[in-house]
Amino acid sequence: MKFKITFLLSFLISQISFGQVSTQINLNIELAEKDSITSSKIQSSLNGFLTEAFEGKYTENYVDSIHRKKYEFFFTKLSEIGKNSKANFNKPLILKSYPVENGNYRITIAFTGTTNGIPFVYQISELKAVPYKEHYRFYCTFEENTKHLKTKKIKNVNYHFSGEIDNQKAKKFVSLVNTLSELTKVKKPKIDYFAFQSLDELLKSYGFLFSARQCNFLCYDLGFTDNEGRFFMTGTDNPNYIFGYIEDFLYYNLPNKENIYSPFVLGISAYYGGYSLHYDNINELKQQFRNELKNRPNINFLEEFKKGRKSTVNNYFSFYVMSAFLYQEALKKRGFDEAIKLAYSGENGEFFFKNLKEILDIDEVNFHKTIINIINK
Repeated sequence: MKFKITFLLSFLISQISFGQVSTQINLNIELAEKDSITSSKIQSSLNGFLTEAFEGKYTENYVDSIHRKKYEFFFTKLSEIGKNSKANFNKPLILKSYPVENGNYRITIAFTGTTNGIPFVYQISELKAVPYKEHYRFYCTFEENTKHLKTKKIKNVNYHFSGEIDNQKAKKFVSLVNTLSELTKVKKPKIDYFAFQSLDELLKSYGFLFSARQCNFLCYDLGFTDNEGRFFMTGTDNPNYIFGYIEDFLYYNLPNKENIYSPFVLGISAYYGGYSLHYDNINELKQQFRNELKNRPNINFLEEFKKGRKSTVNNYFSFYVMSAFLYQEALKKRGFDEAIKLAYSGENGEFFFKNLKEILDIDEVNFHKTIINIINK
């Protein structure tokens, strides 16, 4: 899903300003063997690049803008290091540097610090330094890191993977992509799908050799896009490819992206692809809600919906699943063009019940009864 960042190590995070970044070299190693001038250029360029990264103001001086947009995930993650942090960060530590092709270098950097006197490693990143004018620019190593992957083309989607893919599920994903393009009247997108076997494999492909905040969990590891929607990534070794894609499709292909209401879009995803990675389809989800109603006869589905992620049924977030029910109802009664309007209810859902009233004549008064009627159909 489009980058909406939360941090695993939130206890590390509060306000810190790096100012002009000055890197430190581990054990005073030479960045370019027997070439002090090149070593100095690499380090000074890296200082400038990281200064721009931590200020969130990348320029053409240190990053090619086309490359930055292609690998937005990488450059976004670098720019977030140390943001909103109470921790004391050390100078970024250059662990190693070695030459590759055409005068380029691979650089490995560690971001470390202390919190309450206890040292920590926050992130270890690898990137490529490329000569540019009288200094160096810096690049994500994703392309080089994924050259070994197998590739399989299914219509307009190129799958890249190191293990195996589920052909049936893969074809289902391609079918959904093309169905969405037909429904929304946009050109069928050409997608490079990277189906990684693990989150670790995904992160290392980007050059993140270690990331304390994401080593076990990434808030959008169920699927997110890069390269302005042309790349789609998952890091779960799970063939349910559909769930994480729909929001990004809408984000990149339809107007008014700032008004997308994510919970409802995730409901649409559950309608088409089953909830999350478990494949529970719409009828199974309805049965789960019927069971919940039987076990909790006093439950109020409006109240549960408004609780957001604090309410679950069968360990699934209730408002996502109820959104799937409502989308199905709107699709059946009003068609796609009207049903999709519910996805544009404001970032925080501020227009959701207004839209729901206009499209399905459902408001807060009859919401609970309507959900009961839907799950009993």
